[in-house]
Amino acid sequence: MQNSYVPGGDAKAIAEIAKARFGSFEKMFEYHGWPERGSDMMRKVQTRVAETYGSVKAFEVHFRSGADR
Repeated sequence: MQNSYVPGGDAKAIAEIAKARFGSFEKMFEYHGWPERGSDMMRKVQTRVAETYGSVKAFEVHFRSGADR
């Protein structure tokens, strides 16, 4: 499994999942109980994903596989 993305690829993967699975970044943050809102979400999203899932790749695998359902 590839562990890295092209520049911006990790942010793109997170954004695609936020939209497809949750409808928005705000709803994704609410689902996870992450406290940031507004512009703070964009500054912290990659950190929160890595803290919660271990990596952006693990986050992507989790949600693209349907493991959260």
